[in-house]
Amino acid sequence: MGGAIVHGLTEVGVRVFGADVHEPKSFPAGAEFRKVDVSSEAGVEALVDETCRHFGRIDIMVANAAIGGGARAEEETLAGFEQVMAVNARGPFLCGRAAARRMIAQGGGSIINVASVLSFIGHPTAISYTSSKGAVLQMTRTMAIEWAKYKVRVNAIAPGFFRTPLNQALLDSEEFMKPIYAKIPLGRGGEPPEIVGTVIYLASDASRFVTGSALLVDGGETAAGGYTEGVFPFIFDLL
Repeated sequence: MGGAIVHGLTEVGVRVFGADVHEPKSFPAGAEFRKVDVSSEAGVEALVDETCRHFGRIDIMVANAAIGGGARAEEETLAGFEQVMAVNARGPFLCGRAAARRMIAQGGGSIINVASVLSFIGHPTAISYTSSKGAVLQMTRTMAIEWAKYKVRVNAIAPGFFRTPLNQALLDSEEFMKPIYAKIPLGRGGEPPEIVGTVIYLASDASRFVTGSALLVDGGETAAGGYTEGVFPFIFDLL
């Protein structure tokens, strides 16, 4: 989804400085890229500093980086829990804080955190992931309240099941995918480009009265009742 967001923002004229721990397979012309571990305070601060030196300011921060992983609560290890939280929760905190400090000084901006449908509901075998995404939702709300007076808006996007490499183990199995699609009213998973419109909306003045919100992009899944024990063999059981 991060790659789709970079391409989508670039196509509408946003000057993008992208970051990941891996080199991208494709990156749009004109966009900048740096390898960064978002769980590193020094790495995130250096990224934002370089972005501001390169472009003169920072108007949008999209905190999308995340990893899978998890286990049943009684079986999860401290190391496993902390690894997921470091990327999925500490990462958005560091990115949001670094961007907000610049945005406050320049008179405003938009921060977009990528949460999940699992920010709202629990799910077995995913204690670390659900905890991290719950943290992202509450972080978004608190940041929005604190920074509204500075005209810094903070919102979250909560995707449902999207077809990404992280989900490849499920996508390759018709047995696993059938019950997943059955409980999504639109009858399919999302495609990465389908997240882009929501990002553009939250990044632009079209949403200038929106802050502290979480927009679901899940094909109607949560509206239909969410997850049922035993119906969704989540990816963490397969890793």
